[in-house]
Amino acid sequence: MIDSLVDKLLAELAQVDNLLVCVDFDGTICELGPDAYAVHPHPGAIAALEELAGLPGTSVAVLSGRHLDGLRQVCPLREPVILVGSHGAEPTQGGPTLTAEEHAELDRIGAELERIAVAPAFVEVKPYQRVLHVAKVEDTTLKAAMLQEALALPSRIPPTPGHNVVEFSAVTTTKGTWLSAEKTRFDATLFAGDDVTDETALAVLDPARGDVGIKIGAATGTVTADTCAQHRLSSVEEMAQFLLRLAAARRSAQG
Repeated sequence: MIDSLVDKLLAELAQVDNLLVCVDFDGTICELGPDAYAVHPHPGAIAALEELAGLPGTSVAVLSGRHLDGLRQVCPLREPVILVGSHGAEPTQGGPTLTAEEHAELDRIGAELERIAVAPAFVEVKPYQRVLHVAKVEDTTLKAAMLQEALALPSRIPPTPGHNVVEFSAVTTTKGTWLSAEKTRFDATLFAGDDVTDETALAVLDPARGDVGIKIGAATGTVTADTCAQHRLSSVEEMAQFLLRLAAARRSAQG
């Protein structure tokens, strides 16, 4: 994102009376890593989000695909920041209740994924999802074969591919459905994410009302070729710097 556009966005977001700042975790404010629980969020991003959450008329949410307990293990942010896990199905309070059929579906999918996974690939068990992780697999042919076989498994809800993962869910809740409901309480919403699952949230933003969507990661083809976002930042570092500048801009505007 060019500097003049960043300055324009910051100036506009600084003036919003009631702003929601919502970000994905992995790949957005925290670098991706082969060990999901040995990662550390960017300290600048954490400091910026903590400051933003303390400013008048500013709410902050971290909306992650991790289950809520897993998100709490790696994300140090706490109230008033809202933590939401399982792609929106696990807010800090509440969440859907699975039926016996949905539990059985998860158990079946989990067993199939365990059959497919060749160590060091593994299957993560989350309250509403089962996830095949292959980031630690060095053999690229084996990795691709496991992902392809997992994606071909029959399921009531089609699986979602991501960065070295395939995820199956028992619920239709997405980041987009959560954000669509949450954003109605605010004058404008900023959402930033890096993965396929973040597109559901980016898609519900309305630039006409001042919403801003940012995709993290290098562009493939044109800037909008693989995303609903209007803007792009290339890295976690750039996102952290943007958040720090946003906190400073809102602090200054309110001072």
